[in-house]
Amino acid sequence: MQAIILAGGRGKRLGGLTDSRSKVMLPLAGKPMLEWLLHELEETKIKDVIIVHNYAGERILTHFGSGRNFNLNITYSKQQSDRGTVGSLITGLSLVEHDDRVLILNGDNMVDSKSINSLLKIKGDGLLVSEHNTPQNFGVIKLKGSTVKSITEKPDKDQIRSRIVSTGVWLLSRGVIDKIKLDFEEGQTELSTSISKQIKDGLKIETVRTENWHDVDHPWDLNKLNRYLLKRTQRNISKDAEIADNSTIDGDVYIGDGTIIHAGCVIQGPVHIGENCEIGPLAVITGSTSISSGCRIGPYTRIRSSLIMGEVQIDSNCSIHHSIIGPATSLKSNVEVDAASVDKIVRNTHYHIRRLGLVTGEACMLEQGVICAPGTMLGSQVYVSRRIQLEGEHETGSRVIGGT
Repeated sequence: MQAIILAGGRGKRLGGLTDSRSKVMLPLAGKPMLEWLLHELEETKIKDVIIVHNYAGERILTHFGSGRNFNLNITYSKQQSDRGTVGSLITGLSLVEHDDRVLILNGDNMVDSKSINSLLKIKGDGLLVSEHNTPQNFGVIKLKGSTVKSITEKPDKDQIRSRIVSTGVWLLSRGVIDKIKLDFEEGQTELSTSISKQIKDGLKIETVRTENWHDVDHPWDLNKLNRYLLKRTQRNISKDAEIADNSTIDGDVYIGDGTIIHAGCVIQGPVHIGENCEIGPLAVITGSTSISSGCRIGPYTRIRSSLIMGEVQIDSNCSIHHSIIGPATSLKSNVEVDAASVDKIVRNTHYHIRRLGLVTGEACMLEQGVICAPGTMLGSQVYVSRRIQLEGEHETGSRVIGGT
């Protein structure tokens, strides 16, 4: 059996974080999101994977290659235009050979191998479902026993009768797929809508429930998934890392090759620190933090529950909490990020985030003494002059000077 992973989208809701890479290639707990999913597939009977790519797809091809490092055979299919999930699926189906059924996954979701294996045991057509606190943001599933009675895509809150939602992980037979292709020719581009039509005509979809499904749509979803993945971190300190004798490293901490931990640092796991980083002296890194390769964290800086992407420089005496710092960003000394519960409205949908600090895109610059309010969000290449109290959202290329 072959698996098709839909990985063509940019992830526009992630702002500047996806200016040069698709969201499936954003690093979480030391690996691109898509890599974590491939490792889960390694633990199933799936051996042939088709990755459908489009935006910034060259990063995907370069990183994963033929899949030999993953015990998988990976082939690629480029989606030429954005025609919904069905368009992406049909692009991948062009490489499917003679399998009676196909496993379909979204590259920007995380699901565990145990759940996938349970789905693969179904003899007919199947779907992974999960319970969610905000079902209105997904396809809400109404069940009759364990079979799907109906799918309502992103219903109004007052119409919700179930907290069970589709994860987008489908096991579909050739007959179902052929009908999806016919719907596509008639202009239907959404997979759930096409399958809903077949359900009304008598199609039986068996469901398997999972508690280990994570969807990434907004920046705060990245921190949540990063925390989940860091729970799998096992203590592993490279022999090629340089650790000062009077630093303290507790718990499940990964430290990569060539990284230097200076004197007096405190690192409390779960924490992932990539290759060729420099930390401290007297820096404190705690609470589900990932620091990608090539980062420099200055003296006396404190970082907690944050996702720090590649080649970031954070100077001395900074305080960073529950934040996402995009690649090649620079925070000068005494930058302080306050984190608290915040409310965001995205495309007329309200989100309550339990705890959020600063989110930056790529190559931002925050000068000395900037203080960031909870939920501050920056695009890429945003410049903030010194000693500003920063809040709100600032588009890519913005310059925040003086009291503006």
